[in-house]
Amino acid sequence: MSSESPSPDHSADHQQAPSPQANGARANGADPAVARSRFARTTPLVTRLVGLETEYATLVADRQNIDVEDLPPSQLVYSQICEAIRRDQPTVTGLFDSEQMFLASGGAVTFESHPSMHALPGGLVEIATPEVQSPADLLACQRSIDQLASDATADSETSFDLRILKNSSDALGHVYGCHENYEAQVATGLGLLVYRLFVLLLWVMQAISLVVAMPLMAITLATVNVSRIRKRHELPTTEIEPQDIFELVPTWMSSLLIASLRLVHLPTVLMLRFVARHVAFRVQRRYLAALLVSRVSLCGTGNLDPENRFQLSAKAMAIDSVADMGGFRGERPIFVYGHWLGQFCAKSFLSLGSTRQMLRQRQRLQIGLSDSNMSDLAEYVKVGSVSLVLDMLESGHTEGLPILKKPIDSLHRIANDWNLVSRVPTHRGDMSALEIQKEFLLAAESFVESTPANMRGEAPLVVYRWRELLDSVLAFRREFSDVDMALGRVDWMTKRWLIAQLGDEIEWTARKKIDLRYHELSEDGYYIQFLKSRPDLRLVDDESIARRRRSPPASSPAARRGWLIREFANSDELLQSEWTYAMIGRGRRRRRIEFVDTPR
Repeated sequence: MSSESPSPDHSADHQQAPSPQANGARANGADPAVARSRFARTTPLVTRLVGLETEYATLVADRQNIDVEDLPPSQLVYSQICEAIRRDQPTVTGLFDSEQMFLASGGAVTFESHPSMHALPGGLVEIATPEVQSPADLLACQRSIDQLASDATADSETSFDLRILKNSSDALGHVYGCHENYEAQVATGLGLLVYRLFVLLLWVMQAISLVVAMPLMAITLATVNVSRIRKRHELPTTEIEPQDIFELVPTWMSSLLIASLRLVHLPTVLMLRFVARHVAFRVQRRYLAALLVSRVSLCGTGNLDPENRFQLSAKAMAIDSVADMGGFRGERPIFVYGHWLGQFCAKSFLSLGSTRQMLRQRQRLQIGLSDSNMSDLAEYVKVGSVSLVLDMLESGHTEGLPILKKPIDSLHRIANDWNLVSRVPTHRGDMSALEIQKEFLLAAESFVESTPANMRGEAPLVVYRWRELLDSVLAFRREFSDVDMALGRVDWMTKRWLIAQLGDEIEWTARKKIDLRYHELSEDGYYIQFLKSRPDLRLVDDESIARRRRSPPASSPAARRGWLIREFANSDELLQSEWTYAMIGRGRRRRRIEFVDTPR
């Protein structure tokens, strides 16, 4: 990790932003001088590796004369978007997923759809940013990806008027959206030893599961071969991908295969769930839950439900657990460990060694409670505040931070109350979402002030913008008619204001149209139209967006991945990539190229 502040594109922001003042702030933890001596830093604040994964929804804009059965299947839409992206920049396929596509910009595109639904309309396209060390760089990368997704959809070669939405819920109530990723200490001291012992045990269970699953895979491949012969399928057996299996075997058999594999891996899943809930990231989960639950009051994107009730966040209303796998049985946790499930239960068929990295102390902490923000300020504060609080927690700066007693109940209560009056139980008594946010912000200001000036990095800008966002919502809380400061900065409040302009007699369908088109990434999108009249709300200039669309920041581990893709994407050498390494060449000449450690 770099020892310098990795934000070259935003140096002007760092110079102009005023330093946060601690006047009136409650002292949080040890005296600043003691803190300096006790927690000596070797890297600046908010320079951990971070990344975003955003699911974009696709739709046909004008369906008046199109029957549902005539709408384009999701597989076609995804392939056409990918073709448009390939025309924009060099790309290579993923190592474990042939439909995944890694970009020269350092990011990756994935088709978020079950193979059995490829022929249905709709579908989600997930695009992940490269892993970077600066919230400002991450914002630039995310905006370049938003632009790329919009341009690729508009340039896709179909006969339909395709549009893409960056939101968290459709009109039918399906929930998707954004995940955040942070490099963090999975445990320390004795807790780290216990964690590593569990990983070794999981490795043994993984090997056993692989042996037990071999006969199932053999039966499946034999059935596939028979189906190929009967259907005169020309695809070589050596080229069969996991998604092809479901297409080549009877439906009943693919269902039986999935159920059997789930049963084989069930002990591993149960063990992973135990580690996720009781061993890994214990300190982070204890304190971050309050920060993330209350954060929907600032960074929620708003949602109009079928009962015409306005909520702060559709994603928040769908969350049902604090920590879990996320998707194995349909659960939606705050802290997601689905990538661990993939390591132990999916990639194990290709490499048992893929789980070796699980022994490292710094692991990827994934957060599922995250909205797909249109506002630059909300997007920046969403990531910057969590990165800064993680620095606080790893420095032992936890005294006085609120701890929620009932995180899920508190989340739903806060998300259901756009008036922001609900109070939820904490270990310090009942508090509102804004009070919790204020406590974390005051603690962050104190922590930054106690850090030597040469080690503060981008942290002063984070707390400055965090306070700006909080003040916007506090102004509304003091006087409901005072929304001027929040418009364009707070997504849920901007969306609610737009809906209110229609009046009280307008039907739900017209209101929901505004809800959805607020997130449309085109010139017709309502937030983009609003932004044209308020260009001052943009925190990233066009030059920075264009630069991040071509290549990742030089300080990012993705820089080497991007360089390899640009060099070998169109060469005779076969290049396939993963987040942490790439494989180049064929046969005996094939070799592995490692990237710098990432939290992916």
